[in-house]
Amino acid sequence: MTPHRRTCTRHRDRASTALAALGLLAALLSACGGGSAADTTAATTMAATTAATTAATTADTTAPGSAATATEAARVAAGDLLFHDTRLSAAGNLACASCHVQARGHADADGVFLPLGGPALDQQGLRSSPTLDYLGDNRAFAFDNQGRPSGGFTWDGRADSRAAQTLGPLLAANEMAHASSAAVVARVRTLPYFAQLLSASALDTAASDAQVLQALQQALQSYQAGDPDYQAFTSKFDAVQDGRASFTAQESRGLNIFNSPQQGNCASCHTSTPPPGQTRALFTNFGYFALGVPRNRSAATADPAFFDMGLCGPVRTDLAHRTDLCGKFKVPTLRNVALTAPYFHNGAVTTLQDAVSFYATRDIDPARWYPVADGVVDKFNDLPVAYRGNVDQQPPFGLQPGQPPRLSAQDVQDLAAFLRTLTDGFVP
Repeated sequence: MTPHRRTCTRHRDRASTALAALGLLAALLSACGGGSAADTTAATTMAATTAATTAATTADTTAPGSAATATEAARVAAGDLLFHDTRLSAAGNLACASCHVQARGHADADGVFLPLGGPALDQQGLRSSPTLDYLGDNRAFAFDNQGRPSGGFTWDGRADSRAAQTLGPLLAANEMAHASSAAVVARVRTLPYFAQLLSASALDTAASDAQVLQALQQALQSYQAGDPDYQAFTSKFDAVQDGRASFTAQESRGLNIFNSPQQGNCASCHTSTPPPGQTRALFTNFGYFALGVPRNRSAATADPAFFDMGLCGPVRTDLAHRTDLCGKFKVPTLRNVALTAPYFHNGAVTTLQDAVSFYATRDIDPARWYPVADGVVDKFNDLPVAYRGNVDQQPPFGLQPGQPPRLSAQDVQDLAAFLRTLTDGFVP
């Protein structure tokens, strides 16, 4: 079974059982009455529908239609089926779960550099598939009172909700490759559980295309918000916080380095304490950061004039004028980070150990990460020269070549050991 056809049998069986019961209820009630031009096009279409989707998903979730009252559990079950169904793609060979694999923290399948999509599964994506885990406290993209961006979904935050985000992959030519939202709806109407989707959304067979599209989006959003696998909090870190386990000496050293502003300074973006009103740390502040990661070797970067600059484009277009944001990408959660290789938005770094080493040595040994020509390191080579000043310099960065490192080789190993404690499924 290829990664692009992976489904989760446990989820499928659970959803089928729930929807079978829902189908019976519906019958009784009826008797009563994720870069390229393709990415940019899909992003434009998604942006055009975001306002309507946001209104639909923040208002009363019971849409007009049949007398049935929609339940969140029914939408979760319908979204589960949709998420794992390859038939949802134009060619019938790619599911949401193909690029967001549960066993990999709902990120790319093992061994995948950048995801492949399109009708023949031969079109390379621009970016790695981000984890879908621990997004329950994420909010719509906005600037705070200090002008700092945060929130939004996808690497550049262009979708304001999980529901709005669903249209991007469905319409991108290098992903699920539908020609239009009408084509998506036409496909949804052919699915064997379409009647159950309608019932879960309190709709009947007279539902309009707009209502069906909204039902699809709401179901996928409800599934990711309601299925505990997306916010499990079952890592060793959680067990330690609960007093059910203890860190090793190395893991404890790693946590101290993680939290130290003078060393790792990781917690400044990947917060290791619970947000207000919560009991669990999310290991992200949902902000944006310009890391200056090295350029990858991909279909997109074969063009030396092409640069993926995150917030300022080219996939996101509304902030193209904000050149001060060029190079900034969303700060992901570090929960399950040991499962989500390769790392960073462009998959340029292969292993967790190397990802941590990048933070330790980016500035003191840049030749390790960037190309060298005539003895000169082309540092931050995945950004145009004019925007390289946007790259963040706060610790552990901001040093000069040859200076003593803030993170030793042992520190890197200790940090990596701590990060592995964030993997869900720990059994004390």
